[in-house]
Amino acid sequence: MITSSVLGLILPNQGRTETEKISVGEKHTDFYDAFLVLLDPYAREAINKKFPNRSYGLWNAEILEVTRRKGGFSQFDFIVKVKYDTYTGPHNPPEGPVTITFDVNIEGITVTEIKG
Repeated sequence: MITSSVLGLILPNQGRTETEKISVGEKHTDFYDAFLVLLDPYAREAINKKFPNRSYGLWNAEILEVTRRKGGFSQFDFIVKVKYDTYTGPHNPPEGPVTITFDVNIEGITVTEIKG
């Protein structure tokens, strides 16, 4: 009985085929949203510094790319690119996307590039 419970935890997606695509509804999973929340203070600081009047919402932020750096000291060293749709003012006229590149590693998170 314990073995079947453990297998159920290890193999939860056994019914899925390898060619099955992830739907748009599955994109913002809890893990995805938690990752955006962890990056949020760094994104907010970078956007406020470069574009003081702009705001954004995490609900439409999009993680564009996560790349693991190879050959470094740590296996936990990543480059992460996130797109934030920004707006200004009480009626939220769109200002366009801002793309931020983060360096994420054991030492912390730093913003390495901001485009927008």
